[in-house]
Amino acid sequence: MNTNKVNSLLRLFLVLLPFLFGALLGKHSPYQAMNPITTYILIWSVFTFVFSLVVLKYASNKMAFPLLLMASPIVGIIGMLAPPDLSLAMLDHPEREHLRYFFLFMGAFLFSVFYFLHIKLNVVKTDRLSKYIMTSIFLMVLIELVWEFTHHYLYPEALAGWIAEGKKLEDFNKNYDNVSVINGVVLGRVLQFSLISWLSIQLYQSGLSKLWSPVLTLFLSLVGIISAGVIYFTEMNLPKGFEFLFLFFIPGMPFIILYWMGVALAANPTLPKQ
Repeated sequence: MNTNKVNSLLRLFLVLLPFLFGALLGKHSPYQAMNPITTYILIWSVFTFVFSLVVLKYASNKMAFPLLLMASPIVGIIGMLAPPDLSLAMLDHPEREHLRYFFLFMGAFLFSVFYFLHIKLNVVKTDRLSKYIMTSIFLMVLIELVWEFTHHYLYPEALAGWIAEGKKLEDFNKNYDNVSVINGVVLGRVLQFSLISWLSIQLYQSGLSKLWSPVLTLFLSLVGIISAGVIYFTEMNLPKGFEFLFLFFIPGMPFIILYWMGVALAANPTLPKQ
């Protein structure tokens, strides 16, 4: 088997890796009865440690490091094999939702590291005006992510306070995640997908990634922006047949796209000379 075929198979494995390991980790999901969350965290931590060592040893492209490490929070979220539990059972296990948003905070941190390297190394030769505009968008994205993740990290505590006041459970979610919150997240998704697309195009134009990367990024980002628009106009009441769009609105989707950008970057072993 020639080198090109081996490299192609390796890239395909890396593209699928978070889903493969997430499925394996799912056997220990804390959402399944009798599965202690400590076991889940331990197995995830071992995967993160080993994968990080492999990435640091074999990925020679510095800009790919934080994006490839995005596999760790993605595996953690996929391995839960369950959406957030919005029932009263959440109050018995708030640590499950806290862990979910810990993974998402980790993704936001890795994105920030990548963006810092992107600006610091300036291998794509970004002009000053574009750099200022891009950084302004990045700061808005980061602020929205921190606000959104903090808001939902504290969901169990807010629910407990709501119930303690004698209010109805069915009224809580539409009060906590009201139209203003939804619109804030919609704006955040549009900014996230737009910035990721811009970064992907820059990396390709600078010879740091192959054509498949911006094509895939632009397609998924466009669907993400469309899903945000539909959710904005329907206020989360997606029309029948369009429920799949919600998959592109979940907070993990931008991180999956960023991880695949990292796979594309890793295929280019070295950065161009300054």
